[in-house]
Order: sequence, then structure tokens, then C-alpha cells
Amino acid sequence: MGNMEGFSIFLFNAIITLFCFFALSPIVLSAISSFGVQKRFAQTMVDEGVISAENVKALLPKKQLAGVIVSVVVAAAVAYSAVKMMPFGPICALFGVAGGVMKYRKVLQFNSLTVQRFKSTFKDSYNAKKLNAYVDRMF
Repeated sequence: MGNMEGFSIFLFNAIITLFCFFALSPIVLSAISSFGVQKRFAQTMVDEGVISAENVKALLPKKQLAGVIVSVVVAAAVAYSAVKMMPFGPICALFGVAGGVMKYRKVLQFNSLTVQRFKSTFKDSYNAKKLNAYVDRMF
């Protein structure tokens, strides 16, 4: 019975670590980037005439709010699950988050991923020709 219980604890901690690495970190970084790099990029696109300020004001706050809500819910669920597996659950979660942040930190940087996320957020609300010209010039 002891070996099976030890294995189930190990398995649960492994799942927490992997979930933090592959899900929690990207979700939280994406929410953070919506207030940083995505907001700056959207303003740059307004300045370049790629999209109207009204479209940005209509859509970006909704994306930001959704990102915060999803991040908080997922982080709370992970934290609750990790704390229930004391003492190693929180440690495994922190290792997963740290590794995920290192792997997915490019989400916070101004790069081609920023452009892809802009296209996804604003779909048919922007001038594709002007955006492509900007991308060709800057990247």
C-alpha cells in the first residue's frame, strides 16, 4: 500500500509540474503581455494607420480582462492543488512555473509572435497591407 501511495503522490506532483510548465506559465505570460507588449504594439499600429483607435479601445480591454480572469482561475486551481500535496506540491509547481517562464518568455518580447497575436485579436479590423508593410520594414 505504501509504494502505491508514494507513486500516486509522485505522479500527482509530476502532473502539477508539467501543467505549470505547459499551461500555467504561457497563460499568465500571455495575460501580462496584453498589458505590455500587446498594448504598445496596438498603439504603434494606431500610429501607423493600420487600425483605428476605436477598434483597439473596443477589443483590447476585453482581451486583457479575459486573460486576467483565466490566469487567476487557473493559478488558483494550481495553487490549491499544489498546497494539498505539501510539502513537495508547491515546490514542483514553482519549478514548473520557473521553467515555463524561461521557455515562453518570448511572449513578453516585441517579435513576430506579437504580430500573430495582434492579427488574432483584431482579425478583420486592421489594414493588412499597411501591417505587412510595417512588418517588412521592422522585422
